[in-house]
Amino acid sequence: MDARLVRLSVMLGLLAATGSARGQQEQAGYEYEITGSWRCLYSHVQDFALNAAGDASGLNEYLDQRLRIGTEQKMSRDLYFTGELELLYGQVAGDHDHVGAAYREDARETLRGWDLKEAELRQLWLRWNGPFFQLRLGQLESDWGLGLLANDGHSHMTRFGYTERGDLSDRLLLATRPLASMGGWLDKIVLVLGAGFVYYDENASLMDGDVGGEMIASVFLRDDGIDLGVYVAARSQEDEEGTGLSVEAFGFFGRVDAGEGHAGLYAAAEMAVISGSTDRVIHADRVDGLEVLSLGAVLRAGWRFELLELFPVLEVGYASGDADPHDDTVTAFSFDPEYKVGLVLFDTVLRGITAMDAQESADPDRIGEPLQGTDMLASRGRVSGVSYFYPTVQARPLDQLTLTAGLLYAWSSGEFSQSYQTFKNGGVPTNPYGKPQAGRNLGWELDLGADWKQPVWSDLQLLAGIQAGWFFPGSAFERPDGSRPGALTRVLARAALAW
Repeated sequence: MDARLVRLSVMLGLLAATGSARGQQEQAGYEYEITGSWRCLYSHVQDFALNAAGDASGLNEYLDQRLRIGTEQKMSRDLYFTGELELLYGQVAGDHDHVGAAYREDARETLRGWDLKEAELRQLWLRWNGPFFQLRLGQLESDWGLGLLANDGHSHMTRFGYTERGDLSDRLLLATRPLASMGGWLDKIVLVLGAGFVYYDENASLMDGDVGGEMIASVFLRDDGIDLGVYVAARSQEDEEGTGLSVEAFGFFGRVDAGEGHAGLYAAAEMAVISGSTDRVIHADRVDGLEVLSLGAVLRAGWRFELLELFPVLEVGYASGDADPHDDTVTAFSFDPEYKVGLVLFDTVLRGITAMDAQESADPDRIGEPLQGTDMLASRGRVSGVSYFYPTVQARPLDQLTLTAGLLYAWSSGEFSQSYQTFKNGGVPTNPYGKPQAGRNLGWELDLGADWKQPVWSDLQLLAGIQAGWFFPGSAFERPDGSRPGALTRVLARAALAW
């Protein structure tokens, strides 16, 4: 029997048993809660030229849905169970996008949003609270810090764009407070050790045949609005195609936050370094693969005001690029795709341009035999190889209403270029429209949004939101004749039920 069907059957059985067991178990302290959400997401965007020929993706509008249902159960005083199914996920109406489809997982080629055969088990894990430690075992979400490396896809603060899937791992985790006996702030230090396999993230899918073993260690302090932590992870992965990677990731995280509803300082930062090797990308003189060394960082600073719960935040971010794609080291860093920055530039413009890059770089009529690593060109909307400056401000004039505004300015870490055009131009960095050395200024973007949260009944809530973004291309997008593509508008609307 298919492994996915087995996992789904187990989860459905547990959900069904929950209702029948309630009356029998209440006396023994058994508790459970059914959770879930059903979200519909509509996006509309204008055409934007992705290459010198003026080709566009054709993905002007689409409607997605996502239906999840789960359970959280207290089995005994120290034993807890969490499970979650994603019953429906994907597009249900709108345009299709075939650009670079063979080299990207996010290409929209079918209306899979109604297909129950695509249902997937997201979480199935147990938590046991021991006398001086905690164990977690099973398939669970992976998250750390601000979400640059590991991101569970939950919205930690109101941001533009909406998260999709999140990272999942099959793991055994051990958490303990090694200095608890010393009291004071030392009692708050937590050590986490873990090992397992990646079930799904931007680099691997166990169900598709990618096997990525991982080991993690983290030490963090969490106390009275202060978070500090260090994260180390090692991954050895073999892809279904026979390629693979062996990398280590080092993360540093800190946050000071007065908390929602309280006036005070908000400051947060995360820095991540990845090193190792991979043969996913090879060069003619390095057929055994390349070294990996990349850096990403985010810094936020702001202040929470009591008046209207006004919350201005300045965010700056950096993801290292690869100034010399022909050397023996991959230095480009990519944020986790669930870490959203703005609404248009990364999630629409660069997603489409890099997908077209993959398509053109793999076209045998253009370059003959495509090089290994072409499938790594598509960004899938990730922040990669750029620096950005991103002030935002939020206000809550009503308990149910949150208003958000943001202004994004970004520039590439190196000369903005496209692989095929650069190859065609003899290795001189050339942008998607055929202009060499167009510079690094990607342009700026204005974003506006409103979100409404309406209690309906008991734990049931209605969530509705609308966001709009306007992107104005910078000099990096200039054509050889000096012109630039016009401003690009995107509208994103959400309606959801959550319980």
